Amino acid sequence: MMTNKFARKINTYLWQLLFLTLSTALFSLILANRAPNLLRPISMALRTGFGLVIPLTGLILYLAYRIPGRAGDFIGMTVSLSLFAMPLAGLWASGQTQSTILSGLIPLSDAESYYSDALRLMNGDAFSIFSARRPLFAGLFAVLLTITGRNLMAALAIVTAITGLACYFAVREIQRTHGAEISVFILMVLFLFNRAHSGISMSESLGLALGSLGFGLLWRGASTRNLFYIWAGLLTTTLALNARAGAFFMLPILILWAGWLLRENKSIPWKALFISASAVVLGFVLNLVLTRLIAVPSGVPFANFSYTLYGLASGGRSWAYIFQAHPEVLAIQEPEQSKRIYQLAFELIRANPMQTVQGALFNWKMLFSDSWYNMYAYIGGENWNINVISRWGMYVLCIVGIFAWFRDRKDPIQSLIMASALGVFISVPFLPPTDAYRMRPYAASIVIFAALPAMGVTYIINWLKTTPLRGVNKILDKTIIPTSNSMLAYGFILISVLLVGPILIKSTAKPQSIQTTSCAPNSTPIVVRFDEGTYINLKKQNDPFLDWMPNFHTGIFRENSHSLADSYLISWAEGIEPPKTIFLTLDYLNGQKAMVVIPTIALPETGSLTQICGQWEIDPNLTGYRIFYGIK
Repeated sequence: MMTNKFARKINTYLWQLLFLTLSTALFSLILANRAPNLLRPISMALRTGFGLVIPLTGLILYLAYRIPGRAGDFIGMTVSLSLFAMPLAGLWASGQTQSTILSGLIPLSDAESYYSDALRLMNGDAFSIFSARRPLFAGLFAVLLTITGRNLMAALAIVTAITGLACYFAVREIQRTHGAEISVFILMVLFLFNRAHSGISMSESLGLALGSLGFGLLWRGASTRNLFYIWAGLLTTTLALNARAGAFFMLPILILWAGWLLRENKSIPWKALFISASAVVLGFVLNLVLTRLIAVPSGVPFANFSYTLYGLASGGRSWAYIFQAHPEVLAIQEPEQSKRIYQLAFELIRANPMQTVQGALFNWKMLFSDSWYNMYAYIGGENWNINVISRWGMYVLCIVGIFAWFRDRKDPIQSLIMASALGVFISVPFLPPTDAYRMRPYAASIVIFAALPAMGVTYIINWLKTTPLRGVNKILDKTIIPTSNSMLAYGFILISVLLVGPILIKSTAKPQSIQTTSCAPNSTPIVVRFDEGTYINLKKQNDPFLDWMPNFHTGIFRENSHSLADSYLISWAEGIEPPKTIFLTLDYLNGQKAMVVIPTIALPETGSLTQICGQWEIDPNLTGYRIFYGIK
């Protein structure tokens, strides 16, 4: 009998592996396809649109998730991965520019730092102070760049697939207990948040992936009252919050929730509390160990929280306010810098505690404001009226969800959602929504923002099933989803790669062997690698071709550059004359980043280490971007 059970499990995993292979193949085909009349407009609409495309997409997903059996597993996974592929394809087709990405590919700001640190690790160097704060994403990115031969586009595609699969496994677990309607609702909210971050080397995608997986594991633990799954869910959620710092007060609240859920005979559930707490402690320890092994010794995890705390103590100012109030701290190196900022913040709190209260109230206010910083700012598109209607619809569903919990407070799933939501709410003063647009700091907790209104949807559906409306019960019947360990296996593999992969890369890396020759007078050498999937080509406006990564007309490039946050960089982009190629890399002479702008005709061979002669940008408003103009 045991042999038959084991054989069935192996058979199930083999089918899942086959489905994953086929789904990934279609995912890759969507990204590689250049069909201008179908995929291009759909993918671009799914990147930024909302009005009609999102309801239709939700309906297609719902029909796919209602299909039972192995056919349903395959179609559900395929449709879900394809959905996450579309916005990335749309980004590469449009060459969209955002504050952290230029022309759909070139990393800027924080994305630039993560990418540069990944390249440093591949060269055997340690992460900078920046990535030492949150090493998990930069470490994963180094692994993916190694696997793909330093192909930035391929690595970003894999990050998108990782996120899509994590969301899929989580919502399939939700469907197992609560039906396709709720799981598709939650998946669409996760998708709407992720699409703006897809294709950008930022930690939001990994935070969303681990946060969704952690919530799915906690959901399994709650529905089965299984302490192991709760432990695994808490560990994964802790790593999510380490990957993308966020609502940390979720963790102690969830530990208490686990104790409440698993209590027996009204006695204090010491075992459940201890084991749950051990998962959280282990998550922080693993992150700290990784930091010490692959980052510079002066790196401090979450050092930038000191900036946020000072902003809170100042009445709700931004994280950057500390550098305006005390510019002298800029000259202090880590770890002394963060220590000094913490000292200043606590002094301010003691001197004027009401100002801290004012800051907390301001952050809560912004969470529900009519701005890009409210909790559902990512649900919408270009039409402001539809955005407002959608946002208020979500608020109403949240209220219904809270009412549903109030009526049945002993329900394990509803208690999980409410405990998580309470943890997020308590965290808001220390996690200002205004520190980044469209709820970026809450990436690891977005699944909670999806689950709370979904609880309201559940209540409405259950109410409909009690009405005499003809056909409602049949339409809303659950598709039976068998219990599977695929989500647990996927989480284990992903966490193993996150923790082991970067250490292996650093320990086995061979630093580039550098040789230089002299350049012409008034020019400077840099030594860089030029790799496939890392560059964009700017071509003349009258050249006959369809804009698509890596080739863009200069007019499209200049128009898109107006989405940049820096007016000086916008002016710089408008001044680049084609034909030019732009790529970001490391200058291996000094280990610093370099954004190379070079005539396309002068490009070196891909995959090679090469010396380029030229000049650095000297405009003080642009020197921070380390722009290098290569010459023939």
